[in-house]
Amino acid sequence: MLTKKFCFVNGEKLDKLIDYILNIKNLEAILLTGELGAGKTTLTSQIAKKLGETKAIISPTFNTIIVYDKLVHIDAYKLKGDLFAYEDYFENKLVIIEWANNVKTNFRKFLEINVTLDLKGNHIFEIMKEVY
Repeated sequence: MLTKKFCFVNGEKLDKLIDYILNIKNLEAILLTGELGAGKTTLTSQIAKKLGETKAIISPTFNTIIVYDKLVHIDAYKLKGDLFAYEDYFENKLVIIEWANNVKTNFRKFLEINVTLDLKGNHIFEIMKEVY
């Protein structure tokens, strides 16, 4: 499979990527990997807004998990193993996991997206794996 890349200058809305993601029917999870400060939480925030989430999206770094009306946001930076303890919160919500490479997941329909910055400071979102 060829990877898909989306490039955005700093501060640019991520609408093209978000529309691509949200057009996938029955998507269960978005698994984010990549550099610190590259835009993982920004992507999550803009997805939440497009889903109609009214609460402000913040990084769950200290809480590990934040459950919103429309999605579940997990920071797996300090986690290991699986997410079994969190699965009760997943029902009927899109799950977005930052640092997803640190945990094992059992999602059937998901995207893996690697988030980086290029030498000019542009945000690069590379869809590494699509399963749906």
